[in-house]
Amino acid sequence: MKLRITAAQAVTNSVAMGEVEMLPEGAYQAATDDGRSLPAQVTSLSDGRSLVGVLVPELRASQSLDVTLRETDAAAGKGIDLDDQPENGRIVVNYSGFMQTIYHYGSQNFKPRFYPITVPCAKMGPMEDFGTQYPKGITDDSPPDHIWHHSLWYACGDVNGVDFYLENGGEGRTVHQRFRDVFSGPVFGGFRQELAWITPDGKRLINDERRFMMYRRKGMERVFDIEAAFTATDQPATFGQTNENALPLIRVNDSIDEWDGGQITLEGGIVGGKDAQTKRAKWADYSGPLIRKPGKDAEWWGIAMLDHPHNRNHPNAWFARSYGPLGTNLPFFDGPLTLQPGETWHLRHRIVVHDGAADAGKLESHWQTYAEPPQIEVLG
Repeated sequence: MKLRITAAQAVTNSVAMGEVEMLPEGAYQAATDDGRSLPAQVTSLSDGRSLVGVLVPELRASQSLDVTLRETDAAAGKGIDLDDQPENGRIVVNYSGFMQTIYHYGSQNFKPRFYPITVPCAKMGPMEDFGTQYPKGITDDSPPDHIWHHSLWYACGDVNGVDFYLENGGEGRTVHQRFRDVFSGPVFGGFRQELAWITPDGKRLINDERRFMMYRRKGMERVFDIEAAFTATDQPATFGQTNENALPLIRVNDSIDEWDGGQITLEGGIVGGKDAQTKRAKWADYSGPLIRKPGKDAEWWGIAMLDHPHNRNHPNAWFARSYGPLGTNLPFFDGPLTLQPGETWHLRHRIVVHDGAADAGKLESHWQTYAEPPQIEVLG
């Protein structure tokens, strides 16, 4: 099959996504006219669609690249692998053989969450050797000051007066219903999930559809997308104007928060939680000294959240605190949001895990690619 990949914006080290028909699921190589071979993948979804992804090293703005797909064996340990463990109520996400995150969806949880989220810092060796480095988590889960903070998650402290945020025992729960798809591959992997927001007395207020997609990249960055679609059921659902929302929210590892030497950075040069709070920006970043070793300078790592241009009231205002939280909270800053029965509120964000402090140029490039990703067209 012949494909054409076209970039609206200049892209580097990015996965172009599209839809194809009549191709079996599996690993492919995308052969270019100049003799290169790019990793590619086709995945069949339960709704009858087939996704194709091609890892593109570089394309200039408005440039096109024609490739021919050829089946191949996937390179061992080079892709994204999702291991669904229903007996444990979790999906373990591995990247190139290393655990990147775990999605906890089991019934024992008040709400699903991604924890931990690791950085690609591993350097194998003897355990007692200071050169040895195991993957480090850049987020925190249930810290003593806020046990309801869960690494990366969605929650709301007031939906029609019901608390879906705190966890003292009498709150509402976000309950897993089923996975429509869980898929792995050499270029991308992810899941599609159905959930329900259930009140303490058993009433369903919101139907919730989640999507997760992680992409293969070269180098010391990890990129994945999260999406949520909240739909009111048989009565209006109002997301209240409270600061106790995670729509979504990241709680970073204590060692990189601003109280311990880290830094919040927003698009436009805004630095520090005090100045970042309430400010509108396309992206926000939390970076800090994650890895400390005797006699060496601390290694900085960071995690950024990108606000998609199709999100309501984009660019969103940011909830940014020096002790660790960072995320968007539209109802708190812009007023209560009411969904009529059957109405849906979509939220889309990209997460970038990177080495070093926030690099505004790189994060702006990430946002441009997220806003206008390279497109795939089937030629024949």
